[in-house]
Amino acid sequence: MRQTILLQVVLPALLISGAGLKLYGVSVSTASEAGWLGRPGVQLATAEWELLLGAWLLSGVAPRAAWFATLGTFLAFAGVSGYLGWVGMASCGCFGALRTTPWWAFGIDLAVLVLLAFCRPLAGAPGPAGLRGAGVWLGSVSLACGLLFAASGLYFRSAEVALAKLRGESLSVAPYVDLGLGRTGDTLQSSVTVTNFTDEPVRLIGGTTDCTCATVDDFPLTIPPGGQADFRVRLNVLPGSSGQLTREVRVQTTCPAQPMLLFRIGCRVEG
Repeated sequence: MRQTILLQVVLPALLISGAGLKLYGVSVSTASEAGWLGRPGVQLATAEWELLLGAWLLSGVAPRAAWFATLGTFLAFAGVSGYLGWVGMASCGCFGALRTTPWWAFGIDLAVLVLLAFCRPLAGAPGPAGLRGAGVWLGSVSLACGLLFAASGLYFRSAEVALAKLRGESLSVAPYVDLGLGRTGDTLQSSVTVTNFTDEPVRLIGGTTDCTCATVDDFPLTIPPGGQADFRVRLNVLPGSSGQLTREVRVQTTCPAQPMLLFRIGCRVEG
């Protein structure tokens, strides 16, 4: 009984809730505090797998295989959230727009792994028919949506652009720019690409400037209709910085529908 409750009720609810929060997060904001894990493509791929795995568990099909897949999934989740906590990331992106520290996610992942160790599925013990039907329905819908978005990503050449189109954005920029590794006193620099989806030229007027983060030398900058333009950002690693260093960047634009671009840059500070 406890195996059925865990594998066909508790874990599917956890996985589907996590997927829903990720999908909501990428639908309302391009900004991320989770580094590369916050990129729309990664969030969407993870949400799709969580939905499919939740549907598989609900269906009760091949319970032992589903148990091993769930075990591997939460081992991977625990490894990622533990690493992000160790390097000092403020948020792991595990719950989309809901901001949580990696250590909270790591604790949940460990709890699930312990429960999985004690609740292995019994061979030939199918779950309730209602749950099986719900699992098959959810799995079919999730797979269809995943294939549709994958086709959209191929058509627009990136998941970020496809998502920007679906959100109706006028301008698109990567939500997070990873500047790699840095040491105290370093100034790290990278190029950022902005895409203009409108039929009019858009000017980037100016951006964030403070003691640690700056957009440099390239403004004002005009982006042609349907085109792209690059500008540079830099990050100063000040004394006392450690772990994951992340800063928010805001860029003013002349686009009436999107007067401000928001994204984040960051690096991992070496001791």
